[in-house]
Amino acid sequence: MSIQQIPAGAGPARAGTHGPSGPPAATTVELRLAVTDPEVTAELSRYPAGVERERFALAALRVGVLALRAAGGQIDGATVREAGERLLGELRELLAQRAGDLTRQLGETLTRYLDPQSGSLPRRLEDLVRSGGDLERVLRAHLAPDESVLARTLAQHLGENSPVFRLLSPEDAGGLRAQVEQTLARVLAEQRELILRQFSLDDRESALSRLVAELRQQQAQLQTDVRGQVETMAREFSLDKPDSALARLVARVDAAQKALVEQHQAFHGEVRATLAALQARREEAAQSTRHGAVFEEALGAALRDDAQRAGDVHEATGNTTGAIKNCKKGDHVVTLGPDSAAPGARIVWEAKEDRSYDLRRALDEIDEARRNRQAQVGVFVFSRRTAPPGLQPLARYGRDVVAVWDAEDPASDLVLRAAASVARALAVRERAAGDQTAETSQAIELATRAVEKQVGYLQEIITWSATIKNNAEKVIDRATRMAADLRKEVERLDEQVAALRTAP
Repeated sequence: MSIQQIPAGAGPARAGTHGPSGPPAATTVELRLAVTDPEVTAELSRYPAGVERERFALAALRVGVLALRAAGGQIDGATVREAGERLLGELRELLAQRAGDLTRQLGETLTRYLDPQSGSLPRRLEDLVRSGGDLERVLRAHLAPDESVLARTLAQHLGENSPVFRLLSPEDAGGLRAQVEQTLARVLAEQRELILRQFSLDDRESALSRLVAELRQQQAQLQTDVRGQVETMAREFSLDKPDSALARLVARVDAAQKALVEQHQAFHGEVRATLAALQARREEAAQSTRHGAVFEEALGAALRDDAQRAGDVHEATGNTTGAIKNCKKGDHVVTLGPDSAAPGARIVWEAKEDRSYDLRRALDEIDEARRNRQAQVGVFVFSRRTAPPGLQPLARYGRDVVAVWDAEDPASDLVLRAAASVARALAVRERAAGDQTAETSQAIELATRAVEKQVGYLQEIITWSATIKNNAEKVIDRATRMAADLRKEVERLDEQVAALRTAP
């Protein structure tokens, strides 16, 4: 090696020896050495040729000189301290330089490998993942559909010649289908044989044999029980024994029959007495001057109940004057309720139990009553006792209705109800307007006429009732047909009134 200069911080090389009085004078010695020691050459080779290697060689030479001097006993404390400080300084500079070199080399190395533009790693990754790259070639070689490792492996294990394919083949005798069929056939044969054995009467332990034996035993027991119960029932239904159930029942029925006969006779006596008293009161009322007022009150009670059911308002007006001065005609007024098709419409009712009234006089009086009570429709009600002969039970004359009613016969309440329905329909018609209302009014007209016709049949029933023994079948037939037709017509009338109610 050649030493041409001494680094500024390393200090000059020293020659000769010095005693305790101080170090020898500084001199500069130029050396050209040929190093052959393997360990020294190996250590020097770790540093690049030049200033760095010469600096390391000077430091090693100094350390060696100091070591030799120490070995020869020629070193003192001050020299060791100074040499140690210089050595530490040189080591510090060397380590700092080596740290910088290491950082620079590491940065260069990382740049060479990781730089996005020129680094070998990005280029390698790009070569790996690009189309047609190494990764694609490897995946294609292992996963491609044709001739890949995966395809060959799958073909080997699942292909036509694989054991799995042969096992699942329906045509292979050793396949899964054949094995399943054989297993099912064997199991079914065993189950069939077991079932046949259970339903065989030849085997006493079979289920059928046990069932038959059990049934026979139960049947024998049942026959014994039934025989005992029949004998018990025969004893209970025997009249020869006074303590039997039938004998006790007959005795109770006889006692109850006797009690009913006694009660029936007592009831008949009470009914006869009540009817006699009622007849006496009727005759007394007919002979008195209040019979007309009684009929008017009875009509008012019936109208009040009917108005409550229909949601209308009933008002007794026989004792009050109306729109005409000093005129009290119009015994009752029914005002249609807010839910009606003609809310606020008024129907005046006039009740008469007077033989002096005929149809003409009744129509005149109801017309005056309608004007007096400012009503749209009027209803004149004759008492059946004083009604003119041949008068229909229910008839309409324009805006007025004439009805015949018996306050003491509940069957005639149907006539009164029909008259009220016809009167409501006429009141609705008076309020209605428009084409649609005209059609509905025509339907109301037809239904009203039908109701009049059906109510007329009531008179026939009354006539036939006088000879009920001879006309029983006629009464039943006519009453049945009349009830059905009248019910149908009243429903039809109510439907038309409801249609008017919902009409715009």
